[in-house]
Amino acid sequence: MTRTIVVTCSVPCEDLTKLELTPLDHTIEVVGPDGFRHDLEFPLEADMSHLDVELYRGILEVRAPRRAT
Repeated sequence: MTRTIVVTCSVPCEDLTKLELTPLDHTIEVVGPDGFRHDLEFPLEADMSHLDVELYRGILEVRAPRRAT
């Protein structure tokens, strides 16, 4: 079983400081330049208190460990 949950989306920039990421329960709201807005939804087993975020060539990747059940 996979220990990490990965969610990605394309964003209109290549600079992480130009994005605002707001966690809301099991969703992360992503707001960026030019009115960009996107919600990243994670399954309930994602541990949202330990997120890892990377941005590479306009692709935002957010990783969360899977909670032990």
